[in-house]
Amino acid sequence: MDLSRSGIKILVPKSPMKNRNSVDGFQNEPGEKLNHIEQEQDSVAPEVTAEKPVGALLGPGAERARMGSRPRPPSLVPQIQLPLTVNPLAVNGKGPSTFIQALTANGTSTLQTSVAGVTGKRRFIDERRDQSFDKRLRFSVRQTESAYRYRDIVVRKQDGFTHILLSTKSSENNSLNPEVMKEVQGALATAAADDSKLVLFSAVGSVFCCGLDFIYFIRRLTDDRKKESTKMADAIRVFVNTFIQFKKPIIVAVNGPAIGLGASILPLCDVIWANEKAWFQTPYTTFGQSPDGCSSLLFPKIMGIASANEMLFSGRKLTAQEACAKGLVSQVFWPGTFTQEVMVRIKELVTCNPVVLEESKALVRNVMRGDLEQTNERECELLKKIWGSAQGMDSMLKYLQRKIDEF
Repeated sequence: MDLSRSGIKILVPKSPMKNRNSVDGFQNEPGEKLNHIEQEQDSVAPEVTAEKPVGALLGPGAERARMGSRPRPPSLVPQIQLPLTVNPLAVNGKGPSTFIQALTANGTSTLQTSVAGVTGKRRFIDERRDQSFDKRLRFSVRQTESAYRYRDIVVRKQDGFTHILLSTKSSENNSLNPEVMKEVQGALATAAADDSKLVLFSAVGSVFCCGLDFIYFIRRLTDDRKKESTKMADAIRVFVNTFIQFKKPIIVAVNGPAIGLGASILPLCDVIWANEKAWFQTPYTTFGQSPDGCSSLLFPKIMGIASANEMLFSGRKLTAQEACAKGLVSQVFWPGTFTQEVMVRIKELVTCNPVVLEESKALVRNVMRGDLEQTNERECELLKKIWGSAQGMDSMLKYLQRKIDEF
């Protein structure tokens, strides 16, 4: 169509860009180039407008909405009545969705009902999200409560087992005093009553346990020697009986040196895995003390009388490999993969039936349970006498003085 002969006039407003000097740092060139572009727009615009259907033309409000400005309110938007064909089965191939049914329904009541269904689903999803958040919050609170309740140990409730770690703040090098022993007893009592299949016992840091906290003990012996020695002996007796009477398996991961009571309680446990850097020593005679932790009964049974006497009397230090060869340790792992090796085996054990684990331990332990309790009683009575005497007090003071001089 020849527009020059049709008599149709097309008015194109002047471009605001024509009067600007620069855009984004680039200079506009005046004159012919910009006029040439306008002439091209003048020649193309009528043809495009003529091809558009009447229903597709955008009103002033819709045009501004398309360009990014705020659209008109819904009541002012003109209704476009066009035939609408929707295949409700084409939505994910799973049948009509709530929203599609609302669009294809006749009447507003169905639409309101469908929207209410969508709102209910959204509310259900929000409630599920709040519930999951609440679970995470409760788990965080449990962790905080555990950290608050236990000062000298860390307790982690894992999937199928309880992990107890020595991390003493009232003593050095994870040594044991009545406060630490009470916390371990409380954690074991909780693990005995819950759904834990076993207990993993280990320590934080490079030292597993240095035995009794003699600094704690001596500070109290100066006030009333007999009374404090009785309290300390009773604390050890209850602590050791807790291990003897515990029905579920106790697995020990020895990450470093185990000295004194920290080494003697190991045979009371069921499986002992040691780090290659760990070592074991019971120098009781060195600090003027008799054996504890039923070591006077279990050490000879495990490693023979000669090797047991060498540890209990002369305080011989055993490496991890030597302890494994003598039967005190089950397996020795490389330090770099110690934690991974322990966790792999723990996860294998927790897949077993808890009744089978408990009954299997009972078959092994119940035979000598009475002997262990009697041995523990005799050992604690002897410790009470030694600590209540002047010679026992002097022996401990000399031992601590040597340790201070070596440091």
